[in-house]
Amino acid sequence: RQSHPVYMLCRSKERAAAARDEIVGETSNPNVHVILADLSLRSDCRRAIGELAAHASRLDCLVCNAGVLLNERTETAEGHEVTFATHLLCGSYLLPRLALPLLRKAADSRVVFVSSGGMYNTRWPGAERGSCSAGQPYNGQLAYAYAKRGQVLLAERLSKLLPAVTFVSCHPGWADTPAVEAAYGAAKRLLAPMRTPWQGAEGIAWLAVCPRGELEPGGFYLDRRPQAKHMAGPFFSEGSFTKNSEEEVGAMLRLLDGLAGLEPLGAVDGLSRC
Repeated sequence: RQSHPVYMLCRSKERAAAARDEIVGETSNPNVHVILADLSLRSDCRRAIGELAAHASRLDCLVCNAGVLLNERTETAEGHEVTFATHLLCGSYLLPRLALPLLRKAADSRVVFVSSGGMYNTRWPGAERGSCSAGQPYNGQLAYAYAKRGQVLLAERLSKLLPAVTFVSCHPGWADTPAVEAAYGAAKRLLAPMRTPWQGAEGIAWLAVCPRGELEPGGFYLDRRPQAKHMAGPFFSEGSFTKNSEEEVGAMLRLLDGLAGLEPLGAVDGLSRC
């Protein structure tokens, strides 16, 4: 409502135009722009950030919310499994890495990874299973959970490597969206009570605009509050089943660097579990 510029990175031209029109109508802010991109593709991520940089002098917040949940293994045109590429490799790692010059020009910048409570089911399982390599048994629900756990780990590690930018992850709650309907069908009743899309988005919007001092770098948020990241022990205590070592997280970043064609940011050594 304050006419700040908002850039939407969207895959569908028609759906993007409809969403933009709705936002402009609700907020009376005409400064809403669409950049068409498939964020499962490295080439589109690079083009989109290049287009953004041509119009914006800084980036105050990047919300990484591109997502998909498939029941059958599918590859992108660049040869990566779609869920892994969309949620983690391109949509949550390559995109903010490319946006770093713009993020560093903002005084209070942050990156918000929209993860999911589905990440509570697993740790990051390593390169072969986590990237859903060809030849590995495929389970769409697990592919989604692996990527969502990866986003939580990214927020933790990037907060250490890039302290000038605040990185957080969040769970929007289980929202009744067309994507959830397509993925779960009648089984979505198991997620009840479900939220409206706005109820799911409200906490994300708060993370994007709240004072930086109110944020816990690397935190995992729900409803404006940092939450436990593990509930694998008795009576939903932390346990250890879903935890990764620092070495395992470092290996995940090296995998992402290699597949994205990026130089490593650095490494955090140690054997503590995070």
